[in-house]
Amino acid sequence: MNRRDFVKLAGSTAIAWPMAGSFRAAFAQSKPDSMAMMTWGGLWGDGMAKYVNAPFTEKTGVKIVQDTGSSPVERITKLKISLDNQIYDLVQLHDGVVPLAESQGVLEELDPASPNMPYLAAIPDRFKRKGWVAMIYSALGIAYNPKLVKKPPTSFADLWSEDYRGQIVLPEITHSIGPYVIPIGALAAGKDQKDADAGFDMLKKMAALDPIWAKDTDTIMSSLVSEEAAVGLLYKSQTYTVLQQGGHVEWVFPKEGAISYLSGTGIAKNSKNKALAEQYVNMTIDPSLQGWVAQVFNYGGTHPDTLAKLPVELQQRVQFSKEETDRIIDLDQEYMSANRGDWTDKWNRIVSGG
Repeated sequence: MNRRDFVKLAGSTAIAWPMAGSFRAAFAQSKPDSMAMMTWGGLWGDGMAKYVNAPFTEKTGVKIVQDTGSSPVERITKLKISLDNQIYDLVQLHDGVVPLAESQGVLEELDPASPNMPYLAAIPDRFKRKGWVAMIYSALGIAYNPKLVKKPPTSFADLWSEDYRGQIVLPEITHSIGPYVIPIGALAAGKDQKDADAGFDMLKKMAALDPIWAKDTDTIMSSLVSEEAAVGLLYKSQTYTVLQQGGHVEWVFPKEGAISYLSGTGIAKNSKNKALAEQYVNMTIDPSLQGWVAQVFNYGGTHPDTLAKLPVELQQRVQFSKEETDRIIDLDQEYMSANRGDWTDKWNRIVSGG
């Protein structure tokens, strides 16, 4: 988002409500030309623009301006800085940083009784928090290239094999799931997911294997497609994306259990366009629209009615068996969020060799 967009956005929202007249007239006078949303760029940003933003604009006449230049943590910082004069309306975050956003007070509480969000009440509790609702879900496991890997991995612990030296791609600490490497390391060591000491000991061992550190998921996938990497951490959903891009990969549900992954949307605290922002959030969980995340990214949509609207092939891609569902691990996001700063410092010292 450039300065001109912000000036235009700020100006469009600085309209006083009239003292008289119908609600419809007042709403029409106060409706902005655009709203600002922080999200991811790349394939995700393109998908949101086509399948959610465009229908929203067609329905409301309001354009969505995407700010894709910040990491999820940086998005929270921007919301915090702007609280006194909020220039954002919407923010997309993965579940790992939602506790941080809540502790910083940067999200509006989502009201299931709001007439602007009729689909919210049907979203399972596992997929929502007070100020955020997930639109997609998947599970994080292991992707590997059967042409390059002689002995397929079956567990997270297998990733620490000398066989993968220089050929394993992992998210760096600023990636949405970068901090997950620590509890995954602890699990691989046979410890509790919250045993950070064990997790960082495993990170030291991993760093010695010279992994490929990826700043975003597109980089993880491209490393697998180009065969720069032979193995890596990846969501089940995006294994199919790699295949569609010409890569050769198979996905493994690790013996320790796969890690749940959710991503969704919240309304910026003190947004000047809360009612419209609620309508936008509602569109992200509309079962008649959520199917695009399966078609494009092979993610499951979070509304219970979305699955039945998908072709059988896509249903099979996004579903997990009952046994697998029972073994999906929900990480302690509050614990991780509370330790994010310390973990980032420690991670950087280990990875940089400092």
